[in-house]
Amino acid sequence: MKTATTHKKWLPKHQRWVHFAHRDTMVRKHPMAKATLPKSVPPTVLPVDNTGNAAVNCPMLGNDYCGDCGPVMMAHMAEIRTFGQGHTGFSELNINQAALISQYERVSGGDNGTDEDMLVGPEGIATSAGGGLAGDPTNIVVDHLDVDVTNTALAQYVNDQFYGIHMAWSVPEAFLQEFAQGTVWPDAMTPNPENGHYTPLSDVAANSVVSGVDVNGFYRLWTWGAWCWVSPKFIASVQPESFITFSPLQFNKTTGLDSHGRHVSDQAAAWVALGGNAARVNAIVSQFPPKPGPAPTPSPNAVVTLTQAQSWAISGFTTAHPLIAKSDAENYAAAGLAANWPKPS
Repeated sequence: MKTATTHKKWLPKHQRWVHFAHRDTMVRKHPMAKATLPKSVPPTVLPVDNTGNAAVNCPMLGNDYCGDCGPVMMAHMAEIRTFGQGHTGFSELNINQAALISQYERVSGGDNGTDEDMLVGPEGIATSAGGGLAGDPTNIVVDHLDVDVTNTALAQYVNDQFYGIHMAWSVPEAFLQEFAQGTVWPDAMTPNPENGHYTPLSDVAANSVVSGVDVNGFYRLWTWGAWCWVSPKFIASVQPESFITFSPLQFNKTTGLDSHGRHVSDQAAAWVALGGNAARVNAIVSQFPPKPGPAPTPSPNAVVTLTQAQSWAISGFTTAHPLIAKSDAENYAAAGLAANWPKPS
């Protein structure tokens, strides 16, 4: 027999009903391996843009109808990864809402919310054993790690490397009253455990002012068909419990590269360095084309073709942010040419 223990509240500025489970029902039931930032990792360069500056579409997917925010959070991460910042070679996954809600009601026993085991545990709905999210066997994660979202260096790094953080939290009443697309939340707030919720954090802002607030280091929080900026101080105050996932959806099937130009083998190595399961992610690496080797160094006396010069210039952009100034573009291209141009003997 199906039961229902979630409750709904109205968002006056967003003009939506939204459903919540009590935060206590969402608490992790089993231990999860913890992500640890290697000492050799340099500080993450901001901004981190995983969403094409919020161009991705992350719809409600039923959270105005029921308390399926856990599956919806997993769906949003799949949407963000497959969108690939809007770059050529990537296409946002279309989630079947009816199938997602049906799957949620099955694992929840009706409308009772979800815990993390139901999402990414041994038979979690986002795993192969669980059939894949919304019953899609390609929409899976293969490993997950607990992440301390209040550790700024770690949180920024994993947001950049794996496109986001999955977060359970207790939504403050004041947040519900004022939430709307693009709002900014700089301060600590009083959490309400009755409003248990799951959302992804994807993107980290650099120095810029939004609504009179410097949002440097703020995270873009995706929920209820919209997004807002939240500060580390805000996140720390709302009883967060977070994890990250490794998914093949991050990578182009033809090239094995993600939208930042990083090969699946390199991202698998980065995952293992954090404490992830090598066997699980290496099994995914084997499903993609191998990483191409370095281009041969031309002879100093060789004639440089236009195609070679163009490829060298483009190579200078491999670590560049996708939205850059003209002067920066010129510098990256110049650096790529300088690094590859034949040297006189």
